[in-house]
Amino acid sequence: MVKKKLFTFILSLGILFSSPVFSQISDNTPDLSGVWMNDNTLDERLKRAGLKRLDPSAATPPTSSVNLDVLTDEYRRIYEREQARIAQLAVGTASCGWQGMPRVMTYPYPFEILLSPDRVTIIYEAESQVRRIYLDRDEHLPFDELDPSYQGDSIGWWEGDTFVIDTIGFNTLTTVGRGLPHSEEMHIVERWQFVNEDTVNVEMTISDPLAFVEPLIQEIAYSKRPTWRIREYHCLENNRDAPDEEGERSGGLAEGVN
Repeated sequence: MVKKKLFTFILSLGILFSSPVFSQISDNTPDLSGVWMNDNTLDERLKRAGLKRLDPSAATPPTSSVNLDVLTDEYRRIYEREQARIAQLAVGTASCGWQGMPRVMTYPYPFEILLSPDRVTIIYEAESQVRRIYLDRDEHLPFDELDPSYQGDSIGWWEGDTFVIDTIGFNTLTTVGRGLPHSEEMHIVERWQFVNEDTVNVEMTISDPLAFVEPLIQEIAYSKRPTWRIREYHCLENNRDAPDEEGERSGGLAEGVN
């Protein structure tokens, strides 16, 4: 019995270490684990200049217009309908819905990466969202098994020192960039390229044949923060539609809007 158990254990190790997961990883593979922060945010840029957001000499956040030329005619109309709805909301009213991909990658909150043999798990401080990138399969789930979600179905692999993530299977409850809508056919490919062991540049190519006339490309830099920890973040604690002194709520509508 002991010999049989030992043989089974050794056989299991052989299967595990001959799998595609371990064949990708070598001593030279960069370490993804740890807490990372988006270096492109305003607060991080000010911090590097020794400033804070409320300092008199701090930069004013830039206001940029949305390039609607990237949208197909149908999705431009969808965008305009949504903007008309938002215009009816009171100042400061915001949804507590998840950002999902790809916006969660641009948020000014850190995320932590955990490694296991068959996957890379990313835990975001923003609403404790979680992404799971599977390393033990080279194809996405079959279409009839895909459950459209905020983060989609992700598979990943290494190409040298570049980590590639391919994601499909999104719902349509999220937006791209500054409010651009997308369909369930959105497809995102990320290429995580390490500048050094503590810095990574991520290039995201976002395709959607129904919504975008051509693929959108975003580039984001992140740095590892060894002394940081992920905190709890719960949007509803700061819900702006709080009751007034009479216990009434506006429902989030601007004054005079029925």
